[in-house]
Amino acid sequence: MRLPTLLLAGVFASLPFLYAQPIPSFDSDWLPITDAERQQKTAKVEKDAGAEALFWRVRIHDDVANGKVRRILYNYIRLKIFDEKGKETASAIELPFASSSSIINIAGRTVRPNGDIVELKRDAVHERDVVRGRGMKRRAKTFAMPGVEPGAIVEYRWVEVQAVRSGYIRLQFQREIPIQKVTYFLRPVSKVWVNANMGVAFFNCKPSPLKEDVREFHSTTLENIAAFKEEPMMPGEPNVRPWALVFYSTTDRSDPDKYWNKMGKDNYAWMRALMKASGEVKQATQTAVAGATTEQDKVVALIRYIRKNLRGLYDSNVSDAERGPILQELNKNGLRPVAKVLKSGIGSDGELNALFATMASQAGLEARPAWAADTTDLVFSPRIAEDYFLNTLVMAVKIGDAWKVYDVSTRELPAGMVSWRNEGVMALVSDPKSPHFIQIPTSEPEVSTIERNAVVSLTEDGTLRGQIRHTYTGHEALDIRQDLIHESEARRVELLKDDLVKEYPNSEITEVKLADVDDTDKPVVATFSVKVANYAERTGKRLFLNPLVARKGSSPIFASAERHHEIEFPYAWREVDKVVIRFPEGYALESAENPGSIDFGKPGSYSLQMGLSKDGALVCRRELIFGRNAMLHFPVQSYKDVKTVFDEIHRRDTHTLALRRQTPSNPTGGRK
Repeated sequence: MRLPTLLLAGVFASLPFLYAQPIPSFDSDWLPITDAERQQKTAKVEKDAGAEALFWRVRIHDDVANGKVRRILYNYIRLKIFDEKGKETASAIELPFASSSSIINIAGRTVRPNGDIVELKRDAVHERDVVRGRGMKRRAKTFAMPGVEPGAIVEYRWVEVQAVRSGYIRLQFQREIPIQKVTYFLRPVSKVWVNANMGVAFFNCKPSPLKEDVREFHSTTLENIAAFKEEPMMPGEPNVRPWALVFYSTTDRSDPDKYWNKMGKDNYAWMRALMKASGEVKQATQTAVAGATTEQDKVVALIRYIRKNLRGLYDSNVSDAERGPILQELNKNGLRPVAKVLKSGIGSDGELNALFATMASQAGLEARPAWAADTTDLVFSPRIAEDYFLNTLVMAVKIGDAWKVYDVSTRELPAGMVSWRNEGVMALVSDPKSPHFIQIPTSEPEVSTIERNAVVSLTEDGTLRGQIRHTYTGHEALDIRQDLIHESEARRVELLKDDLVKEYPNSEITEVKLADVDDTDKPVVATFSVKVANYAERTGKRLFLNPLVARKGSSPIFASAERHHEIEFPYAWREVDKVVIRFPEGYALESAENPGSIDFGKPGSYSLQMGLSKDGALVCRRELIFGRNAMLHFPVQSYKDVKTVFDEIHRRDTHTLALRRQTPSNPTGGRK
């Protein structure tokens, strides 16, 4: 939530109904295919690419419908297929889109080398969830292009309609295949409606300067863009992909210090007008902090009170009838006064945080609205005079002599934590006199722990059976809760079981139980029974097994020998595995070598302990700690060292022990 964005959105939202019109038609016909395109036999951008985009054209048009500005993006891509690998790439197309957008008017065709044309059928287009980097989900339109073969030209068009809530738009120049030429056509919003100039900032690329085109459009072009290659544990995509930010502004950005000083004061004044405590707010504060003595106790009590008594705007238990009028007011004014939020019992993320800060002030605490950066976005520095990159409204409370940031809206975390997306980043604390930046600390590994306890037995045919318990805390629990918290109990169990089957391949998972998904002050606990046929490999009198049940069949985190992007782990974490394995009768350890522990310095450590209990069971304890001292980011030059550490961890995790069937002794000393 940012003041300039909200003001501009308010201007956009107030435009008159009489200007509304159907979606204009641009690039609705297929462009002629040239002889050079037909005859091209190999890729030009990446030598070994099986397919290449000859062009990607995007025309961006802002217009007004139903009294509100909508942004319409007309996309047109043409591909050339060179071999079977390219055929596979081009056969399945994904078009992801945000929840505030829609994709319509999808059309496509394949032009075969002999000139035959195969049209994409409407019923071939589907919509589903896709998982991107760091596990983040988005909706996407998906379809398979028909008749694709080496030598063919594949082209498709689609229109994306976005609800305009701010004067910003991101332009992407890279896709999953190499592109010869990307061209954007932009038409600035008329100054009849917005008295601001359009600006464009480019990141990780140097396209051609904007030039005026026909029909008041301005165009910019980037050529020879390599395919985007996602790598494990890489920085947020805006730090590695070529893109541009288009914005409208009347603000002077030549002096960042002056810019942020003004922004912090203006935002404070705007928020302060909304944070007036009514009698109901004062009474709620007294009720919430009753019995709390320390500053931290009061903060936790207030957060728990708000989470218990108010619903989030997009919670599953908020109906469309309840949500609709609030959204209309938010689109018009940005945020509602906190007294109105409390009375309604429903609030957006920013509104809940504003209510928290108001109540904190009533409880005698010093609280300020603050705007935080996001680790999944462009790495932010105060030298960047653009508040667009401070995209999370949180609240700063002075605890002792230091400011600490809180976020009421992240309900899936304990009261004192913020999302990993807002850890280790800068936040602007607003103030009427001296706004200033602080850095939000990164939580320690022990805060985000996954502990796996397994008590299992092995039979002579190699089958493993037993009970397993998983315990999740902190950010590890956040991932679980975000997937499950709005689901029914039966659906929660179903989704968790699907994940467990992936974690324990070739297993039968039964008797799944979940505890404390809704209580963020407690760990999430999952218990289940497991059966894995052929878990141990039998060879003659021997059984070979992996003692770390949860790690069997796991893959290395970093498989590639090469690295293009820096390494960035999302948060510090700790893993603990405790395993007890009972052997089949008559079997004993033949090879009991422990591959040992690893101390990899400041970032953390790995330990592996093995032994036998008094009754002869194998007992293993594994602990991995990573991210101490906020060491989560490593340059490309360190990839070899980071990979070596995790390869050694994987080698130990998949270490195999041998059991041998013992020859029975003859107590009588006679012949058998």
